[in-house]
Amino acid sequence: KKFSILRILFTILIVFLITCNGTAFCKAKDLNAREWADKLSNPNDLKNEAASSLYNTLSTIDSITVFDFFEKLYKEPAAKGSYFIARANCVKAQMIMLFNPPEPIFSPFVQDSIKRQVNRLCDEAIRQAYIADDDYLAAYVSSIYGGAMSIFGNTEKTVMYMLYSAELYQKVGLYGPYHIYFVLGENLWEVREYEKAIYYTKIVIRLLTIPDKIFSEVETTALMMSYNTMGLAYHRLQIYDSAFFYYKKSIQISAEVNNIQAGKNWQNIVLGNMAQIDFVQGNYSVALPLFVSDYQSSSKAGAYDDAGNSLQWAAKTNLAMGNKAEALQQVRESFYLLKKWPTAIRYRQNAYQTASEIFKSIGNNDSANYYSGKYSLLHDSLEREIYQSSIGISNLRLANEKNRYNIQNLERSKKEQLETRNYIIAAILLLFAIVLLLINRRRQKFKHKSEMDHAAMIRIQDEMESARAQMKMFTQRIVEKSDLIDKLESQIKNKIASEDEKELIDSLSQQTILTEEDWINFKMVFEKIYPQFFSKIIKLVNNITQAEQRMAALTLLHFTTRQMAGVLGISPNSVIKAKQRLRQRLNLQTDIEAEDLIRKL
Repeated sequence: KKFSILRILFTILIVFLITCNGTAFCKAKDLNAREWADKLSNPNDLKNEAASSLYNTLSTIDSITVFDFFEKLYKEPAAKGSYFIARANCVKAQMIMLFNPPEPIFSPFVQDSIKRQVNRLCDEAIRQAYIADDDYLAAYVSSIYGGAMSIFGNTEKTVMYMLYSAELYQKVGLYGPYHIYFVLGENLWEVREYEKAIYYTKIVIRLLTIPDKIFSEVETTALMMSYNTMGLAYHRLQIYDSAFFYYKKSIQISAEVNNIQAGKNWQNIVLGNMAQIDFVQGNYSVALPLFVSDYQSSSKAGAYDDAGNSLQWAAKTNLAMGNKAEALQQVRESFYLLKKWPTAIRYRQNAYQTASEIFKSIGNNDSANYYSGKYSLLHDSLEREIYQSSIGISNLRLANEKNRYNIQNLERSKKEQLETRNYIIAAILLLFAIVLLLINRRRQKFKHKSEMDHAAMIRIQDEMESARAQMKMFTQRIVEKSDLIDKLESQIKNKIASEDEKELIDSLSQQTILTEEDWINFKMVFEKIYPQFFSKIIKLVNNITQAEQRMAALTLLHFTTRQMAGVLGISPNSVIKAKQRLRQRLNLQTDIEAEDLIRKL
């Protein structure tokens, strides 16, 4: 057919490294881990341009600097969340593959430790893309994962992830990078999905044939190979006119490749593919020199699998032309070349079939049967492999959808649980805030009440002090009045008083200091000092008179009989009688008992 798919992809990779961003392994520029972490974690970067830009930047720097940078990058504050992890993992996986190519460069990738690292990074990247539930991100990650699987030679995973990536890009109304469709077309051809291979390879051609646009060497090479893939697909569908058209387009583009020798080698490969159609159509004389040229150029380039396959086709053609000896020599040389490339199983199958036909034509039935048996075993094995690959791709796609559904369903469940937890926490916090508010309000009310009570107490104390002062003044006036009367009486006691003097003394002793209004004022002041005194005595003595209440109050103030008489405006004898009546109402025998009871009230 041509160079194996794996070697073609590595050829593109090497060309890309040589042409992208100048000379490889230059000094690091602008590798600010914090800035790149912020860019990679940006969910609004729908085309994931930051990741592509970071890859282009890192691909021009030495490996030590690159992986030191990743150490710093993953420690940044922004280095968390699905977007960052998915993109950073993809770029790191690409750099691991870049700095750990197979040896030699055109051989299959066999480093298991590298495969494990890349698979681990890509698995986590795709998981994070599903968690983010972002089709743009999932499309990007799938393309990187599919590309890695193609380099590792895992056709089933390559097709699954690249198909998924292409479908997601179509879903969001974008074309992805052309390499998605290129790898997809190549691998779909490998599993004989020829119509699909044509469909996706046409997208590559559409993306790489924009008028007036200048394409890079790697893009021109990809276009050249895409035309060849189209020719191969139509070839296998036996639509030979279309196959020839695309083969010729591939040869035409090969003339634009800067590496002249590589372009000539490619032309011989495509001409060898065209020769197979000439063979089927019976144009042996046309086909034979094309097979020989393909063999010679492939052998010279070290592509022994393609050289061996072209040589067995030359042997098949010589056999058809009757050149049996030459055909036998060529098929033996083909086996020698194919042994140098153990993975060229399909080409070995073709050589077994050709060898069986040659030995049968010369009458060596034992050898013919031997190679026929080896062909049958290998053919059946390859057919099973292709069938299983188709089934495997379908199963992988189903498993991938199931995985995405389970991850997103689990994430939704986590979010619901988180929201429920947050609601509960919010409710608890709200309740706690309400309780605190109520407690604070009660505290404030209690504080206010305490302050009010304290103020009231101070006010009451002030009023009581004022009342005591007033009562003291009142008592003092009474004492002064009594003393004045006693003094006047004493002064006139030893002389004969005139009628006017007697009248004055009598009038003074009969003067009522405590008027009705005075009583009311007195009572108010008295009750401030002795609260509820009057209510208690009223409760104690039924139908107690106002005069008796006044007598009880004056008794509590320790007024003498003369002082009581002065206050009440009655004679001392009347006070004695009033005190006697009060004592009887209280059912007491002596004035002392009455005074004790009144003090207790």
